[in-house]
Amino acid sequence: MNLNLFKTYIKVVETQNFSKTADEFGLSQPAVTKQIQALEDIYGVLLLERSGRRLKTTEAGETLYHWGREIIRTLEKTEKAMEEVSESRRGSLYIGASTIPGQYILPLALKKFKDRNPNIRLSMDIADTEIIFSRVAERELDLGIVGAWINNRKVEGFQWLEDELLLALPENHRLARMNELKIEELLHERWIFREKGSGTRKAAEEILALSGIKKEELNIYMEAGSTEAVLASVESGMGISIVSLWAAKKIEPARRIKTVKISGVEAKRFFYIIYPRQKSRRRSVNTFLDYLKKLGNQQPPGGGATSPDIG
Repeated sequence: MNLNLFKTYIKVVETQNFSKTADEFGLSQPAVTKQIQALEDIYGVLLLERSGRRLKTTEAGETLYHWGREIIRTLEKTEKAMEEVSESRRGSLYIGASTIPGQYILPLALKKFKDRNPNIRLSMDIADTEIIFSRVAERELDLGIVGAWINNRKVEGFQWLEDELLLALPENHRLARMNELKIEELLHERWIFREKGSGTRKAAEEILALSGIKKEELNIYMEAGSTEAVLASVESGMGISIVSLWAAKKIEPARRIKTVKISGVEAKRFFYIIYPRQKSRRRSVNTFLDYLKKLGNQQPPGGGATSPDIG
């Protein structure tokens, strides 16, 4: 049995779309359709049917989706188990990260780690904090780096790097010349928020609570799915937002955005390293965890988002 058939089928069920699956796997849409038809021919049943514009699994299709996922997971666990008994430094790492660490912190850190450990294969997925927590809990990821802590009995971890939240305003905003602003001074502004499940969104809501402000009191003009989308919306004059200092440091001087400190409340948070609660981990995972701990130890306590020497 060609395992790629299972992988393609699982992705089609999850996306409910042939073209999206084709894009993700670098295939043509007819090739994806052919693979699904091959599975239907093998088992002699209809797996998918149309429901409006979406695809829906038949009873047989739902059964195959369940056991297909189990097959892929079993093979991945087998691969990980074989790595554990290997005496070489070969291995693999399946990493998940929320937007800020995934886009602004980890790329250079991963490059340096890979230089030192060329035989370890790296794979990183970026999603919001809630999704990364869920995937780590289900052991679909070896570890995650997220912007907020969520209590989950299947997950353990530790504080990593510190971050500071800043206000982001269009450069022509009437308050853009200020060095500090209280949230109370901005109640009547239009706000751009990250989507629910985002660590930055959670941290922003905590800042509002500390300021004695209910989210419902704000004019939330738009929710955006990424930090870059937030910054682009602010730059366009659509509204103001709360962003990470790590992202603010990457804003090019030519962009028409001004960042301002938040006064009156503690506007700090931590990023967290999380991993499944288990008795033992593969050597490659422990090697990477040791590397991340060393980076975290380089940041001065209370020093804000001071970049550690990633090297």
